[in-house]
Amino acid sequence: MSVAWKFPDAPNTACFTTTEVLNGAPIVLVSHDYEGDWQFHAASNETMLSSVKIVCLPDMIRRDDLLAELHDLPCGWGAQRDDGAGHWEHFKDNPCPAFAEQGYYLEDAVWLSRYLTDIEPPPAAVRDALPIGACVKLVFRFAAEDGARGDGQCERMWVQVTGIDEYEGCYSGTIANHPQHAVASYGDLLAFHPLHVADIASEPD
Repeated sequence: MSVAWKFPDAPNTACFTTTEVLNGAPIVLVSHDYEGDWQFHAASNETMLSSVKIVCLPDMIRRDDLLAELHDLPCGWGAQRDDGAGHWEHFKDNPCPAFAEQGYYLEDAVWLSRYLTDIEPPPAAVRDALPIGACVKLVFRFAAEDGARGDGQCERMWVQVTGIDEYEGCYSGTIANHPQHAVASYGDLLAFHPLHVADIASEPD
C-alpha cells in the first residue's frame, strides 16, 4: 500500500464488497455498521446476493488509496462520493444522537474499554437483551465525532430503557441524570445501541 495503515481494525479484517467492485467499478458507498463490519459498494443498486464477496480490508485500500481517509469513520456511519472520486461525504446511518443534531453523541463503550480501565461493559449477551425499565450507563461526548479530544467533553450518565427497536437493533431511553452540559436535559429521549452500554444497574444513581 502507498498509504500508512491508520485503521484501528487489524490488517486481516474481513469486509464485504461485490463482484462489480472487484471487476473495477468505482467505490461510491462505504458502510461501517455497529458490529464493526465494513461494506464497499459501487453505484449499481441491483447487486444480488450471489455477487457479494468477502475480502481483507487492506485489499480494498490497495484498490483505492482514498479509502484510507475513512479510517476514523465511526460505527453506525457511512460515506459516499460521486463517481468514485472526490471528497467523501459522511452520513449517520443510525437513529442514535449525532453532534450536528443534538450537540452530543454516544461513545462506543466497548471501544473505550480498550483505553480506560474503569470502563468494563457487560457481556454482549447481556447488552443485547436489556429489559424495559433497566438503567444503563452511557458515555456522552459533547464534541464533534471527529473533533480533537479534550478535558470536560464527556459525561457518564444513566439512561432508563423505555423501548426496544428490533429493526434497528437499538433501544430507546430517557436520561435519568441532570447533565452538566446544557444541550442535554433530564428526561430527554434518545436511541442507543448495545455497544454504547458501559454499565447496568437496577436503579439510577
